[in-house]
Amino acid sequence: MPNLELSEEREQFQKLAREFAEGEIAPLAEELDKTAEYPAEVIKKAWEIGLVNFQIPENLGGLELKVLDSCVILEELAAGCSGISAGIEGSAIAQLALLKHGTEEQKARFLEPLLNDCSLAGYASQDATEDDIEASEQSGSFVLNGHHTALVNGGHAAWYFVVASQTRESGDFASTAFIVPADSPGLVLGDTKSSFGRRARQVTSVSFENVKLTEENVLGEAGAASAIIHSILPELYCFIASGAVGVAGRALHHAINYSKERQTFGRPISQHQGIAFMLAEMARELEAARYLTWQAAYLLDEGKRAFREAMVAKSYAQEAAMRITTDAVQIYGGYGYSKEYPVEKLMRDAKIYQLCEESALELKADLARELVTVTAGAAGSGGNSN
Repeated sequence: MPNLELSEEREQFQKLAREFAEGEIAPLAEELDKTAEYPAEVIKKAWEIGLVNFQIPENLGGLELKVLDSCVILEELAAGCSGISAGIEGSAIAQLALLKHGTEEQKARFLEPLLNDCSLAGYASQDATEDDIEASEQSGSFVLNGHHTALVNGGHAAWYFVVASQTRESGDFASTAFIVPADSPGLVLGDTKSSFGRRARQVTSVSFENVKLTEENVLGEAGAASAIIHSILPELYCFIASGAVGVAGRALHHAINYSKERQTFGRPISQHQGIAFMLAEMARELEAARYLTWQAAYLLDEGKRAFREAMVAKSYAQEAAMRITTDAVQIYGGYGYSKEYPVEKLMRDAKIYQLCEESALELKADLARELVTVTAGAAGSGGNSN
């Protein structure tokens, strides 16, 4: 059983992120939820104190934080406002493949500049409703053409992690991972997508019009994108789960405070058994979601496979956040769905988490396949995924 007690250093990162979320992010949450504007000033302040691009290796000047460190930070930032913190989350996700599969030259070229100036990375999300990017090889170069409808941090990133389909010389169909600089000729950004929740999160459509890249932009081997994506999914799942936990924790915080202030029949509603039991159930789900997420992150930091644990954590955290925020709205009663109170926004934000980068239902299907495959290959060993 892993020891998930936070070290003194992790507690310091947690404290820093919590204070930043409360002092800089939360005061802007309501306004940016209305305007859906990119939180440039907040991102810059976070970058200045080391709360952006915190995974970059020490030899490049970064903090080289581990997965659990990153999860602790992302949870606290999302508690302030998951829409505002989404740029930081998106940049962390975009860097995963480069950190795992990039050459030292690629890491220096694409990661070091993110520390020298307030910059983010972005990526082409799995949530795209239209994804038909094709890569063709021409005289040692690669040319990208097509369209993608969900570019995370679109218009606000120095480069993007993108996967394009490719027909190899052998006639085989495969996909290749690329790092695409934001200033590449032919990279044309579309409109920012209007979202139901997490409205300050910047997601745009993008067109690739003869975008020419070299082998230096290819991540890993050509045609190996599927393996690369699969390798980063556990960390990606942990990061998304952490944000969902942050939203859920904020909703519980508001629900508890309101239940102690609101009175019926001469006493606070928190003293009524129905409300008290509801709060207890919310707290139980929150702790379970956080533990599952931290457990998966800890195992990844220890070099374990942890694919199953990460899927369980994300699937559970996504649904727990939805249940907790919905119950928070219920506790507020008629005020719960009013924009004058904070839980309405949190419920909308939780819904986006429930759907992004594979829904809980999709993950359950993936988990079922993982259980059957791994258990079948580990008969007699208890089917341990690690």
